[in-house]
Amino acid sequence: MITITLCGELADIFTEQITVAVSSVAEAIAALRANFPGFATCLYEAAQRGVGYQIKVGFQEVDETQLYSPISKSVNTIRIIPVIAGAGTVGRIIGGVALLGLGLAGVGFLGLSSTTLALTGGAMLLGGISSLFGRQASPDAKESKKSLTFGGPSTTVKEGGRVPINPRP
Repeated sequence: MITITLCGELADIFTEQITVAVSSVAEAIAALRANFPGFATCLYEAAQRGVGYQIKVGFQEVDETQLYSPISKSVNTIRIIPVIAGAGTVGRIIGGVALLGLGLAGVGFLGLSSTTLALTGGAMLLGGISSLFGRQASPDAKESKKSLTFGGPSTTVKEGGRVPINPRP
């Protein structure tokens, strides 16, 4: 059983927590849509207002490519957290400053308390600043290194690249 925690206006409109038996994030979203008729419409309307949602399985953030990936049996929580859509790093910094300012002024926003808002804003600000300094090279970048030792096809394994894992039978 996995506990899905909705934050912000989703918690206000629907429920704060629901426990369901699911094996992926996609199944969790389908369960929310089945239990709450206006859930998908609410997500769409929030996106039109510039509010996106971050999905965390345990402490790991999940993107759209991992929606159908199985959830580990050791994980028992999925959190759906509202985030203000921004323009990458600069958007995170601006959004973080705005949320931090609102939180420190004692104003709640999107159903969050002022303390939560200040902490979220501070985290966004620090995340934006740290991403300015720590650019990572794309693992898909083409590297053409000629080898005089091997005459066969070029090796596709390099630092930072994806490595397939075969499950045990």
